[in-house]
Amino acid sequence: MGPESGNTGSVNRVSRKRVARASGSTVEQAAQRALAELDIAPGELEDDEYEVEVVVAPVEGFLGVGGTDAQVEVRLLTDDLPPAPVETCGAELEEGEEAVIEPEITFGEAPGPGSAGLRELLSMIMSKVGVTGSIHIVEKAEVVTAEITGDDLGILIGKRGQTMDAIEYVANVILYPHPAARKRVSVDVQGYKERRQQGIERVALKRAEEVIRKRRPVRLEPMTAAERKIVHLALKEWAEVVTESQGREPHRAVVISPSG
Repeated sequence: MGPESGNTGSVNRVSRKRVARASGSTVEQAAQRALAELDIAPGELEDDEYEVEVVVAPVEGFLGVGGTDAQVEVRLLTDDLPPAPVETCGAELEEGEEAVIEPEITFGEAPGPGSAGLRELLSMIMSKVGVTGSIHIVEKAEVVTAEITGDDLGILIGKRGQTMDAIEYVANVILYPHPAARKRVSVDVQGYKERRQQGIERVALKRAEEVIRKRRPVRLEPMTAAERKIVHLALKEWAEVVTESQGREPHRAVVISPSG
């Protein structure tokens, strides 16, 4: 079986959100975005385990101008899903109290420029996109980690975590442009990384069992490089199957095949 996810910080288990709305240029794109809001990994559900209601049908504009995006509502129909974990950090807000960008910084060693720079960068991004929350930063010898918590932070996560991954990439480049003095910068929003990892691991294990049972390869949904790595690691110790990434971005996907 794949390695269990590490647990850092305080994690509360709450009932999984079952309905989400999203928009996109097509109904399919909007549905995938809504599923991502529900913390459902690509390919995790069968078609009969959720339903999609088209709230607004897409309208193609003239020469790409004046069109209307599709809006859909996705509702989960299955109960066979674990509760979603929610990372909490710091004291609970009193009713009516507004969260503010007031990062709490904890150092594993002497404070370095990474912590101050990351605090400034994340605060600026949050201010520009109009969201508020708390930033908890931990700096260690090889990594600077930031966890952002608050309400309505979906804009910082983006579709399947792509916005969050982009913020992390930019932070790495800005804070540590010289490889010789580089630390790794890790950014997480509302514990999304752990939820994403757990969801993709569930998909990987389920499909691996299918490969073993049917003795034929299974191709997963296209995933990002980080998501594909989770699949490879989850099945690394499985002697009965092998994994391989195939195709070109953005359609590159993991294929799970019987070994031997």
